[in-house]
Amino acid sequence: MRRQDVQLLALARQGDLDALCEVGQRYLEGVQGFPKYTDLGLKYLSHPALSASERSAKIIAEGLSLSDLVQRDLVPILVAAASAGSSAACLKLGVWRGFTQLDDELALELWERAETLGSETASNALSAYKNSKESRLLSALKTLVEEPDIATEDTVAHALFEATRTVDSALVIRLLKFATALPLERGSGLCDAVCGGLVFLQRNQVSLPELDSTTLHAILEDCVGRRNAEAALLLGRAFCGIDTAFAASESLVPKRNLRGGTALLLRAADAGLSEAWLLLYRVHSDGHGSVANPHAALFFLEKAAASGNANAQRQLGAMILKSATGMAEQELGLHWMSQAAAQDDVIAKSLLQSFVLPVQGTDDDALHVIEELEKIDPWVAHRLRVSRNFGLTKAEATCVDVVSGVRSWGLVVSSGAADRYQRTRFGRAIPALKGQFVDSLRESAEFFRLAGEGPVLSNAEQRQRSQKLRYRLDRSGVDESMFFAQVTTSTLTSLRQGSSWAQGLRQTLRTAIAN
Repeated sequence: MRRQDVQLLALARQGDLDALCEVGQRYLEGVQGFPKYTDLGLKYLSHPALSASERSAKIIAEGLSLSDLVQRDLVPILVAAASAGSSAACLKLGVWRGFTQLDDELALELWERAETLGSETASNALSAYKNSKESRLLSALKTLVEEPDIATEDTVAHALFEATRTVDSALVIRLLKFATALPLERGSGLCDAVCGGLVFLQRNQVSLPELDSTTLHAILEDCVGRRNAEAALLLGRAFCGIDTAFAASESLVPKRNLRGGTALLLRAADAGLSEAWLLLYRVHSDGHGSVANPHAALFFLEKAAASGNANAQRQLGAMILKSATGMAEQELGLHWMSQAAAQDDVIAKSLLQSFVLPVQGTDDDALHVIEELEKIDPWVAHRLRVSRNFGLTKAEATCVDVVSGVRSWGLVVSSGAADRYQRTRFGRAIPALKGQFVDSLRESAEFFRLAGEGPVLSNAEQRQRSQKLRYRLDRSGVDESMFFAQVTTSTLTSLRQGSSWAQGLRQTLRTAIAN
C-alpha cells in the first residue's frame, strides 16, 4: 500500500471526516489501490462522526445496488441521500417505493426529481409510464431491468419476502405480478420468493388475479427440482385437479396428471406437510379416479390425523364413529374427534356434544352443592361431579368404575355397569367437553383408587350407592336432574351404536366427512 494511502487510513482512524468518507468509498468501490471490501467500506462510512453527513449517505446510496441497500436495511440512508440531491438515490428509492407501496405517485415523484437532477434512466422510465395505456408502472419498471444499480430480480425477491413477513396480501399480489411479468432470469432466489408468496396466499385464503400460468408452472417446477416441499404441495394438488385458494388448478399446470401429482404430494408429505396426507386421501378416495384405492385412502387419512391435521382428525373420527359397532371403535373415534376439537374445530365440538346427555341447572349452583358435600361426604361429591361433567344417568353414576374408565379424551362407562331397566349390560364412551373436566375426572379417579373402590358387581352394592346419593341430594334440597341425565332407554341405546347415533346427525356428519 502506498505511503499516502497509509496516511489516509491513519487520519480515518483518528476520526477525520473527509478521510473516513474517502477510505469508505475506496473500499466500497475497490478503487485507487484499495481492494473491494463492502463491509469494511460501510464500517468507515457508518462511523458515528458521519451520522449526519450527506456525503457519506450519497457515497453509500450511489455505491451499492438497490438490492444490496434493502438487504442491508439501508433504506434510511437511501432516503437521506435522495433528500440531499443524489439523482441515483432518487432513482433507486423510486423503484423501491414502486415495489413496496400501492400508490404509483410515490415512485413517480422520486423519478421526476431524479430526472430534474439529470438522470436519463429516470427520464426513460417516466416516458414509458406516460406512454403506456395499461400496467403503466410495469412498463416503467421494464426499462430498469437491465440496470445493474437496481438489481431488479434480487430486489423484487427481497420485497416479496418482506411483504409475506408483514402479512400484506395486497402487496404480495402486486409483487407476484411484477415477478411473473417482468423480463427476469428468475433464479432460485426469486423462484423461492414467488413460491413463498403463493404459499402465503393459500394459507390466508386470498385469491390471485390471473397471471401467466406458464411462468408460474416453471417457477414451481424450479422449486420442486431443489426439493422445496411447499412447491411440491402446490404443484401436486394442481396436477391432481384440486384448486388452491388463490387460483384454479389449470392456471398452474397445463393438464391434469394424477400419478405425477400423487408423487409430488407424497414428497411433500414425507417432508412433514400434513396437508399433503389429507390431499392424498382425497385423491385416492375418489372412486372415479385412476388412482382410486380405498385402503390407501384410509392409510393416508390416518397419517394426516397422526400428523396433527385437525380436518383429518375430524374426518377420521366421524368415519369411525359413524360405523362403530363396539366400544373399541367408539373410543378410537372419540379420540380423534377430541384431538380435532382441541384445535378449535367447530364441527368436531358439535359432534362431541351429541354424546353428552343434558343435565339441568347452572354450573355455579352445581359447583356450590358439590363444594358443600365435599366437606361431609367426599365420595358423593366426586360421584356427582363426574356425573354432571359427563351427563351420566343415575344408574351410570352409581355403577361406573371411574378408576378404569378414565381416558385422555373423557370417560368410558364399561359394559360391566348394569342398568336395572335393561336385560343386558351396557357400555358408553363419553367425551370431555372441557379440558378441566378431564383434570377433575383424574382427581376423582385418584380419590376412588386410594379408597380401594372397584367395579360394582352385586345388586346390594348398587342399591346402597343409589340410596346414599339420593339421601345426600334430598338433605341438600337439590333435584336429581341437576346431576343425573333424564333420558329414555332408546336415547341411551342410540349412543352405543354408530348407525343409530349417525341417523340424527346426517347433515353434520356429511359436513364433517366432506373433503
